[in-house]
Amino acid sequence: MSSEGYILNTVQTPGPLLPIYRSVDDGNCTKDAIKTDTGIDSGLDAALGGLRLLRMIGKEEGEYYTKPFQWDVGNDELNFKLTALHGLAQECQPGSWGKQAVVLLNYSYLLRNDIQFFENNEERLYTDIDEWFNELGYLPQSQQGRIEHNDNKFANWTRLVHFLGLVHKVRGREHTVYPDPELVRTSLELATHDRGIDVDGGPGIEVEEYLRWLREHLLYVESTSDGNIPEGLARILFELVRDGEIEVVEYGDAGAVGLGGVPPYDGIDSQANTITLI
Repeated sequence: MSSEGYILNTVQTPGPLLPIYRSVDDGNCTKDAIKTDTGIDSGLDAALGGLRLLRMIGKEEGEYYTKPFQWDVGNDELNFKLTALHGLAQECQPGSWGKQAVVLLNYSYLLRNDIQFFENNEERLYTDIDEWFNELGYLPQSQQGRIEHNDNKFANWTRLVHFLGLVHKVRGREHTVYPDPELVRTSLELATHDRGIDVDGGPGIEVEEYLRWLREHLLYVESTSDGNIPEGLARILFELVRDGEIEVVEYGDAGAVGLGGVPPYDGIDSQANTITLI
């Protein structure tokens, strides 16, 4: 595992990430130029370091440059979040975990264990996550040895995933695992464009293929041991069905994949295996 920085130490306040990225993209290539353009001074070094760990900017001969958005979905803020998540997803290679895999692995732990509410200083939770990391063989290192969570790191993680649209702040330290429906809907459109199938004349994608696409491109999400989509994601798919944006249907001979914790509903087949876009 590399000797680069660790994102939960580097990024404490994610708000400046997007304006600083925009500034560099506009041609402000030095810290002084970025500071003048954005008015951001305090935390500038941390934000630049965070953008580098997200693989969104680089530095060559003393000058910063941006790496292009992975996709253009017509919304600059969403482009940024999708590209940041894509960079983090590349860290999540089982058996060869990147140092920054912590961001999506923490989220994966919450999904796989159906943890819907948490506090950003919940020691028992982040201790359990560190123990799970042992099982995975994900053991990020610093010069002082293995890096483990503490209150500050877990709070920094929570702020980052809130910024990226993966959790919702309820009040104070309390958060809920609630991915942004627009993010989920857009991921379905991207996945269907990439690996979709024709379903009775319309665009669709098999559920397992969608989860595979998510793991490769955005989120480390696996179906549960009983073959369901984790409840945290399933709730958003249910909302999209309810709002008339997708249907979850039985099509072809792929195995059924349930929506964890979701009640029966018109537009969700009992043996569903495919998501269709409306």
